[in-house]
Amino acid sequence: MAHPSLFESEAAEAPALAARQFDRLRQQLPELIDRIDRLAPVLLATIARGSSDHAAAYAGYLVALRLGLPAASLPPSLASVYRRTLRLERAIALAISQSGASPDLCAAAERAKAGGAFALGLVNESGSALGRAVDVEVAIGAGVERAVAATKSFVLSMTAVTHLVAEWARDAALLGALHDLPDALGRCDSVDWSAAMRALSEHDDVFVIGRGPSLPVAHELALKLKEVCGMHAEALSAAELLHGPISIASPALAAMVLAGDEATRETVNAAVAHLRAAGAPVVILGTARNAPAHGADVVVIPAAPDPVLQPVVAAQAAYAFFAQLARARGRDPDSPPQLQKITRTR
Repeated sequence: MAHPSLFESEAAEAPALAARQFDRLRQQLPELIDRIDRLAPVLLATIARGSSDHAAAYAGYLVALRLGLPAASLPPSLASVYRRTLRLERAIALAISQSGASPDLCAAAERAKAGGAFALGLVNESGSALGRAVDVEVAIGAGVERAVAATKSFVLSMTAVTHLVAEWARDAALLGALHDLPDALGRCDSVDWSAAMRALSEHDDVFVIGRGPSLPVAHELALKLKEVCGMHAEALSAAELLHGPISIASPALAAMVLAGDEATRETVNAAVAHLRAAGAPVVILGTARNAPAHGADVVVIPAAPDPVLQPVVAAQAAYAFFAQLARARGRDPDSPPQLQKITRTR
């Protein structure tokens, strides 16, 4: 048996770290929530790149679904390249970063503050430049992450934004689900990925399909297929797939589908049916209850304690598979070509 990679061993730390994060944020967030309440924000503007941007997009869905607030992603280049200051009075500018070192994210946070926003930073590296640029910094608490491709820092970014929204919305049920989430995350190491290996190992091109809160995780899984497995992967909404991209579906283009929640089931089922009709190999990531049956291969993952947390479980579960798939394709999960752990863009 291969010695676990850093990628795998760091991912395996996420359940315990999520439990610690929950206890810490329960103590730290009330003061921040009081400040947010006084602001009475009308917009969440997110600032991030890479995996952190996927966590930010997930935050956008949560804020919209649980608080009724619109969310928008701010392209960092508006600040760093075009030097524009946007009108952001009564907005929260949420900047998420593992390292907090990229100059464009810092510039975007500073410009957002200049435009009237309350800048909130969610950063894993304490004492970072981004932490100094924002009004308030919240530590992700993932600890040192040495693998180039993010795992535990992404999962803990998602749990941190969920905790923020749950406290902000006074959502006791969601807080209870977050408290119980580490158990579901811990059960991810027993998932059987043989169906996914059959469906994907011989392909170089993959659609990754999600909808609603699962779409940001579809983007994260597509990124990992690129970084770790050396595959060309494109993440799409199940609805967007049917607005054009389905035309290139074929037996040569595989698909990984996140089963999604009850509200998105109809369009996810339709996407699976169209992909299967085109002859595409399809593997569905779902719980024992929510995976659609269309003759596709199914990978059963643990059920989250709240449906909105199912994408977090899907991400945690998939990391072990990506390491397996990378090795099957002759790649080292810890050595993605041409990548570095900290990326500084302007």
